Amino acid sequence: MIEKKIRKHLSITRTRLNQKKELEKISKYKNSTLQKVVEAVSTVLNSNYKEEDRQAFQNCENYRTELLQDETLISYQIFGSDKTAMVKDICKNAASSKKWCEFLYFLSKKTAPSLILEIGTNLGISGCYVLKSIQNSPQAQFVTMEGLSQLCEISGDQFATMAPVSKYDIREGLFDATFPQLLKEDVHFDLLFIDGNHQKEPTIKYFKALKDKIKSPAIFVFDDINWSHEMKEAWDLLKRDSSVNFTIDLYKQGIVILDKQETEKNVQFNLHLGY
Repeated sequence: MIEKKIRKHLSITRTRLNQKKELEKISKYKNSTLQKVVEAVSTVLNSNYKEEDRQAFQNCENYRTELLQDETLISYQIFGSDKTAMVKDICKNAASSKKWCEFLYFLSKKTAPSLILEIGTNLGISGCYVLKSIQNSPQAQFVTMEGLSQLCEISGDQFATMAPVSKYDIREGLFDATFPQLLKEDVHFDLLFIDGNHQKEPTIKYFKALKDKIKSPAIFVFDDINWSHEMKEAWDLLKRDSSVNFTIDLYKQGIVILDKQETEKNVQFNLHLGY
């Protein structure tokens, strides 16, 4: 365990020391989507926020604070498990942190997607940030998927306080049922946040299937790419996929850009945003 932590911090330290050169390298590429992703990273790194952004974040973080005090018991019976957990513990252990939610917010705001997909709603904290990012984009919509009905209900109650129901769609049910149904629909996403399953095969499966359900350009965000050996293998495969133009390894998250107008393929970058 100690050795793993040392390797992690050494890797991050190397990336941080090399960050200026990496940003200079990225700046030579004129791909608009790539540059907007980097703008989102830089905005969060430098806390270059407008007052409207700070207010949006505070609204979302107030919700997080409420969740951290919520002792409602959540059942995992739908997954064939007798496990239960309190909302406050799920929030503490599984919800996206403030910094990464801010990054998702700016990624959405700067790229102006029309249809966003999230696999893994959880308690809806990241979803709140997404809804805030598209609140001034009349045509933009957010689709999010979650297996636990109680979490869907909690998230839905919060989303209803932030946006009209036409802006979001919570898909409840096991992914084995809801994901195939999604693929049958006439929908095409341009920003996709994959955070529902931290295993190699499902991660690759989602990516390959969703490549036929995207606009161009499109951005995939994969969470916890260094979560396990399996996820590291998945990330390595994703970076080398023949349809991929650019990837950015942020250590915790991996960004994949697909752009049919771009001739460059499998160009890889490493940046550091946070732990």
